[in-house]
Amino acid sequence: MAKAKAKKQRDPNKVNFFNSIKFKVVMITFLSVLVTFLIIELILISDTKKTIAKTNQNYLYDMAVQTGSRLDKEFDVVGYDTAMTYDNLAKIFKGMGIIDMSTSYIYVVAADSTMMYHPTQDKVGNPVTNEVVKGVAEGLAKGQNFEPKFVQYIFKGAAKYAAYYVATDEASGQKAIVVATVDESEIMASQTKLTKTSIVVGVIVLLLAVGVGFVIASFIANPIISITNVVNKTGSLDFTKDATVDKLSTRKDETGLMAKAVSSMTGKMVSVVSDIKQQEEDLKKASTNLNGAAAETSSTVEQVEKAISEISDGASSQADETQKATESIILMGNMVEETNAEVNNLSETASVMKESGDSATATLSELAEINEKAKQSIDIIYEQTNTTNTSANKIREATNLITSIAEETNLLSLNASIEAARAGEQGRGFAVVASQISKLAEQSNESARQIEAIIDSLITDSAKSVETMDEVQKIMEEQSEKVGQTVEMFNQVKEGIDTSITGISNIAEKTKKLDDARVNVVDVVQNLTAIAEENAASTEETSASVTEVTNIVYNISKDANDLDEIAIKLQEQVGLFTI
Repeated sequence: MAKAKAKKQRDPNKVNFFNSIKFKVVMITFLSVLVTFLIIELILISDTKKTIAKTNQNYLYDMAVQTGSRLDKEFDVVGYDTAMTYDNLAKIFKGMGIIDMSTSYIYVVAADSTMMYHPTQDKVGNPVTNEVVKGVAEGLAKGQNFEPKFVQYIFKGAAKYAAYYVATDEASGQKAIVVATVDESEIMASQTKLTKTSIVVGVIVLLLAVGVGFVIASFIANPIISITNVVNKTGSLDFTKDATVDKLSTRKDETGLMAKAVSSMTGKMVSVVSDIKQQEEDLKKASTNLNGAAAETSSTVEQVEKAISEISDGASSQADETQKATESIILMGNMVEETNAEVNNLSETASVMKESGDSATATLSELAEINEKAKQSIDIIYEQTNTTNTSANKIREATNLITSIAEETNLLSLNASIEAARAGEQGRGFAVVASQISKLAEQSNESARQIEAIIDSLITDSAKSVETMDEVQKIMEEQSEKVGQTVEMFNQVKEGIDTSITGISNIAEKTKKLDDARVNVVDVVQNLTAIAEENAASTEETSASVTEVTNIVYNISKDANDLDEIAIKLQEQVGLFTI
């Protein structure tokens, strides 16, 4: 049981009853009704007491005047002495007083303070002990006149209300004091009873008010609790449709507005998460494509490197063939000097030169084909690099979209916090959820900035790759031109050899021309040697460029793998949402 209680205390989504809106509304109702009851009770008691007191004072006053006037008439009829006898006074005043009040009665005191009539017969004939009446009697003895008057006094510890009237016998001039009296406690008994009754009624009303307050509090709090549960579910990244929100959204009060706001927020969050999921899938696809393109580029670069190696071998072979051509020309020069003796040898040498020229031409043709393949491969690398650059820009656009979505989410959570702050205590829980949503938006924004930094690095490397491939293309174009020139030179050599073979039959006659041709051939061979050296240098530069391209492609592949890992992490983060 202790564990269950501890678990309940640890549940952040469970509100203690004494901290709940229900309790607060009930307490507000209780205190309002209690304060209202106390104010009404105090006012009622005070006014009732004054009213009862005033009413009874007037009643006593009127009673004293009426009974005193009756005694005046009795004096006129039977005279003072007869009228002031006990039996006569008892006949007049016995049983008189405020109705249903046992302490209310009439008594008569002579001017010399002697009690002439009292309901308690033992007091008759004795001096009056009431100080107020004694004072009136003493004043009468001094010849003072008194008007009817209401008085209050304490008699034997009991508060008394009284009114007196001085009756006068006109014939003898003698006077008597008629006093109507009642205990204050009996007068106020009805007010005390009313107070007790009002307290009982007040307690009943208070209990009813608490019950009604609880019902009203439940009516107010239950929708808020339902919305809070939905917000808590949203806080746990569960954005599935909730019928409770739709039902509450139809309400016309503030809870309806809250439900509509929560429903709108949930809908927007679902849209945002769906967009993020779609962008995450696009990012994953783009990273996969980039990785595949990098692999293909790497394979193509290897082929280019192989082709360049073959070109280098061809250049070396070309240099060897050029050296052979040089030796043949030297031999041809010797043959010119020994023309007649070496005609047969010259013919054989010409045949050898023709074969060498054909071989060189074939080699150059292969070199041209290899160079063309290398150029095509470099063009493919160039296109793949541009594609990589374009894909990186698309990823940047996707990252900007994620950043925009995160900023919009942050703005929505700020608006929710403002609305929660306006709601006061009732919106505190909602403000906490809105704060959590704001932190999640900041984390998404930070992740987007990290992705953007990676994409910027990728775009920079891709741009460098594009520049490098431009240089490689220029080199390959220059190399193609050189190969074309070499082919042209070899064609010229072949034509010279053909001319030499054709002119062997006339060698004796054209020795001088053959010597001139030899000089020209020497120049051509020297040019071929220079071209061969340039080809060798070009292949070295191209090989270095290909090596650099290989490194760049490796970096692109590595960045693509990093981007793929980022996409996987983003997929895991988005997977936390339930929509």
